[in-house]
Amino acid sequence: MSAKKENPILRAQKSYQELTSVARTLNKASDQLAKVIAPLDDALKALNLGIASWVSFNQCSDDNEDYAYDQVGYCKVGGKWGIALRSVSGNYNWPDDTNVDGPWLFNEAPRKLRIEAIDRIPELLEALVKNAEDTVDRINEKLHESEELAKAISVRANSKEKSQEEAPLIE
Repeated sequence: MSAKKENPILRAQKSYQELTSVARTLNKASDQLAKVIAPLDDALKALNLGIASWVSFNQCSDDNEDYAYDQVGYCKVGGKWGIALRSVSGNYNWPDDTNVDGPWLFNEAPRKLRIEAIDRIPELLEALVKNAEDTVDRINEKLHESEELAKAISVRANSKEKSQEEAPLIE
């Protein structure tokens, strides 16, 4: 005796009803995750770093030189700085054909990426520290060079003004 097959329409209705319930739970959990990340995002914005940093995860490659990885970072997206996510894929033999999905601000990224990125937040903060320290060093190097350049131009400009003051006026 074979089991009676359930009507596909009834199955679809039942599945949709279950999906509706799960979606509410999923959205609540996702909203909670967003609330947890928001203070960290605000704290980083308040620092006014103005530098981007990225940390890779979910890295994979194959024998054909294809690769893919996801990244969590801090960057400017749509004119707004924040914690962001992106997915990168390509082939090592064709670097100009790299595909980048994103970046998305954290709360706008696919949920799967958000969940996987949470564990990488400490690494992102460490990368931001390193990048900020390197940026300070580069600024200080350029500051010294800029001071020397400004001094040289200032001396030249002052000597030119003096030579023009000393020259007789021709009428």
